[in-house]
Amino acid sequence: MKITLTVNGRSRDIEAPPLRRLLDILREDLGLTGTKEGCGEGECGACAVLLDGELVNACLVPALQLDGRDVLTIEGLGTSERPDPVQQAFLEEGAVQCGFCIPGMVMASRALLDRQAHPSRAEIRRALAGNLCRCTGYERIFRAVERAAAAADAAVADGTAAEAVQGSVRASEGVGQQPTLPEALAVLRAAGDEITVVAGATDLLAEIKLGRPEPRAVLDVTGLPELSAITREDGAITIGAAVTFAEMAAHSEVRAHLPALAEAAAQIGAVAIQNRATIGGNLMSASPAADAPPVLLALGASAVLASDGGARVETRGVPLAAFYTGYRRTVRRPEELLIGVRVPMPPPGMRQAFYKVGPRLAQSIAKVSLAAAARLGEDGVLRDVRLAAGSVAPTVVALARTQAFLEGRSLEPGDAKDVLGHAEAIAAAEVTPIDDVRSTAEYRRAVLGGLVGRFLRTVGGQRQ
Repeated sequence: MKITLTVNGRSRDIEAPPLRRLLDILREDLGLTGTKEGCGEGECGACAVLLDGELVNACLVPALQLDGRDVLTIEGLGTSERPDPVQQAFLEEGAVQCGFCIPGMVMASRALLDRQAHPSRAEIRRALAGNLCRCTGYERIFRAVERAAAAADAAVADGTAAEAVQGSVRASEGVGQQPTLPEALAVLRAAGDEITVVAGATDLLAEIKLGRPEPRAVLDVTGLPELSAITREDGAITIGAAVTFAEMAAHSEVRAHLPALAEAAAQIGAVAIQNRATIGGNLMSASPAADAPPVLLALGASAVLASDGGARVETRGVPLAAFYTGYRRTVRRPEELLIGVRVPMPPPGMRQAFYKVGPRLAQSIAKVSLAAAARLGEDGVLRDVRLAAGSVAPTVVALARTQAFLEGRSLEPGDAKDVLGHAEAIAAAEVTPIDDVRSTAEYRRAVLGGLVGRFLRTVGGQRQ
């Protein structure tokens, strides 16, 4: 396929297979070797670039999504005669040793300062959590970002500020040739299992890197407006399947009414992954360790599937409780497309939480996760208790027995200790985790029980 994109301010015409990675286009086709290949799975950040002003991992962006886009690499950020303030700060702080990881680190730092001029140390850590460095030392890197922010302030104060790095925001129309929803559904009806649906591609390209055969055909759904919006109507919030986790984490309606989902979105991968990964892809992966499904299950959400009905688009809603039929399996039929999820508005006073336990704070696959929601009446009694767990069974599971035990129980000081102890034991006993390379079944049971207790202590107003 032929694509036209802008790289470092210059229009480039490229012939590439649909799933050729942006990383390979930059390094092999355009000779821009400052962008490095590290893990090839989106975990190290060595290949970080800006795509339409957003931080992404070039190893996880397919060619089919590049037409009309704007790419900025380390070569376009500055020159030896006129370095970008971030590059200058890295030099002055000694935040460069072998240099392999530093181009991606610099691009991630630039992306942070473009959207947040005065980040705290904690915000810098979070922004760079997807970028690994083996030899420089993170303290020097953090100081470099702080220096670059201070230098920008000084430049503004004395009137010497350079022009901002130029990027662009992709328009919702006029970029490439995007199918309509009916056209996409007609393709699915004709092709069925012969075609693979692509959105963020963060799973697909990583799996191909690990040896999965490339699909014979792909259908890119990122340009479908029906899949790209978050709306509130008829007592529910509907999230399009192509909405990214970065968009969810920042959306006012999600943050106000579905805080557990916003929290889960902010814990998926790191910034570059969150800018690409979509809620639809997270659901359709059908992984028991996926972060969004436990929250959606606890909140009573339904998946919305669409199919070609001839003269019209036909849709059906499937409660998350019935969506998964087994490990990596769903009820979706080959001719159907997941177009979104519908989440009922939680009742007033509903407390929500999402807990994820993994080997590290960012870029972590959950060893155990828990999504929880409940109301606590003025009488100290629990109502509408909902608990859903991940990584403890072949699919995400509702903790039905624990919910039934807690419903109507008092969390008053005289009752809470016994209630918490029983709830923790019931939760640990009603799941079927396995021993694997990431954890043991015994650990997962114990941690899950502890997370249930943590939520109840939070709802009851006790110190954790």
